[in-house]
Amino acid sequence: MLTIYENESTLFAVTETARGLREGFAGDRQARVEFYSEYLDSVRFPGEDHLARQAQYLAAKYGDIPLDVVLTAGPGALRFMLEHREKIAPGVPIVFGAITESTAKSVAMTTDIWGVVSRFDPVGTIDLAMTLQPTAERIVVMTGSSEFDRQWEARAREELTGNYRGLSVEYVSGLALEGFKETSRQLSADTILLILTIFEDASGRTFVPREAAAEIAAASAAPAYGVYSSFVGTGVVGGFVETFEGVGMDMAALAKQIMSGAPSEQRTVASTSRPVVDWRQLERWGIGNDLLPSGTQIEFHEPTAWERYRLEILLALAVIALQAATIAGLVVLDRRRRTVQEELALERLELAHLSRTTQLGQLSGAFAHELNQPLTSILANAEAGTRLLDTTPLDLNELKDILEDIAADDRRAAAVIAQLRRLMVKGEVELERVDLNKAVAATIELAQSELVARQTEVVFRRQQKELPVQGNLPQLQQIVLNLILNAAEAMSRQPSSEREITMETRTLPDGTRQLSVADRGPGIPPEMREKAFKPFVSGGATGMGLGLSICRSIALAHGGTLAFEDHEGDGARVILSLPPIQPIGHVA
Repeated sequence: MLTIYENESTLFAVTETARGLREGFAGDRQARVEFYSEYLDSVRFPGEDHLARQAQYLAAKYGDIPLDVVLTAGPGALRFMLEHREKIAPGVPIVFGAITESTAKSVAMTTDIWGVVSRFDPVGTIDLAMTLQPTAERIVVMTGSSEFDRQWEARAREELTGNYRGLSVEYVSGLALEGFKETSRQLSADTILLILTIFEDASGRTFVPREAAAEIAAASAAPAYGVYSSFVGTGVVGGFVETFEGVGMDMAALAKQIMSGAPSEQRTVASTSRPVVDWRQLERWGIGNDLLPSGTQIEFHEPTAWERYRLEILLALAVIALQAATIAGLVVLDRRRRTVQEELALERLELAHLSRTTQLGQLSGAFAHELNQPLTSILANAEAGTRLLDTTPLDLNELKDILEDIAADDRRAAAVIAQLRRLMVKGEVELERVDLNKAVAATIELAQSELVARQTEVVFRRQQKELPVQGNLPQLQQIVLNLILNAAEAMSRQPSSEREITMETRTLPDGTRQLSVADRGPGIPPEMREKAFKPFVSGGATGMGLGLSICRSIALAHGGTLAFEDHEGDGARVILSLPPIQPIGHVA
């Protein structure tokens, strides 16, 4: 298969047509096709002598090659082949393309010629331009000085005349390229500029029309248009065009039918034209997409990030929304948790205070006895002092002793009241440095009268003089007092000689402070050792079962533990463990 191109090999229209031909034969596996290509370059080298030399050369080159079909691209190539056909490829069918309908009608067609007719439609392109520029006032048409260029001007004058659809039409030719560029710079924005072909300018300089159109469109102050698809992408807005690649594919389809022995009954087929625009030029001239005719092909479209990554963006937004909802939910849950924790802390404090109040109520008789003793002593000493004042001479030393006894008894009563006040206090719990030994000793002293009434003895063994912990003294005393009273209650049925509570403090190797409280009662079954710390579980007949539960919550709030120790023998032994001293803080 021999293809003859009218123009030189690097012309964009030529390369696009050649690509269409290759693609048209790419899927045919039934026959092996050998391609030959020749380029007349008749626009840059016009004249019969040049074409005659080309015909002589091609006849010699292909004289011994059995060609099946000859393809011609461009009107000049078709005329050349028809004139020299008998020398180059006698009797070989011809398929032409890239020529207008008027050119095809001017050629004497024989029964072995088929072809693809192109419109290269200046009227359709101007109609497109008027749609995109509804306020346009005039039309300017530019053509070069070559014979091919003059043919284009003649066709434009015939189809557009001097006035088209109410717009004046002006024709610009006979200028050098710089003249075309300067003229385009002077155009008003309401002008439609149609660039046809400029193969040669008035100075005799030759061009590739696509490149000449690119320079003029870049300089123009008005939107430019073209009738060739090869112009799209050079700076023109667009045109009503068919692609040269499509022309090549249509030519390949006709050639394949001929080579298969079933040529088309239709001698000519029309290539498909459509509006084609350059998206970048629409942006440059501010032409909205809403002005584009239906079916317009948009080239060089640079999609926005939203258009390019719409799915990814939607997925990302969905993930972000889910994460935001999750975070918001977690924040709400955290706030609710904090609120519940604060409410629980307040309720725990209230319950702890209620428990202390209950314990103090149980010790009311002992406290009355503890207060009654110093008050009775104060009264007796005061009466003795009164009588002493009536004696003569007055014994000042004895009066001094009486007053000192009164002061000591007063301090003793004040200490009892201070203890009561500490145990009765409510509100936020502050942690401070507390000596566990002193806290235990003060609690034993507070409960001493009750222990005497219950005929119970307490043995307190201290590991060392000071055992500092970070804690709240009233709450720690509450734990100790509860353990003492529980132990005394557990031994209430034991003989008085066996009612002994052993309390011991010590420090473990890791720094943990421990207080153990052991009694000689009947003990606690293994299955009850953990249940005893649950609310409303009581081993006594009158208790509510909240004491140990509250004591464990206080121990946990101090970062410690409270549990029964597994041991053999009679009685029960409970261990309070507290961490080493830490910086001052709050019990939450």
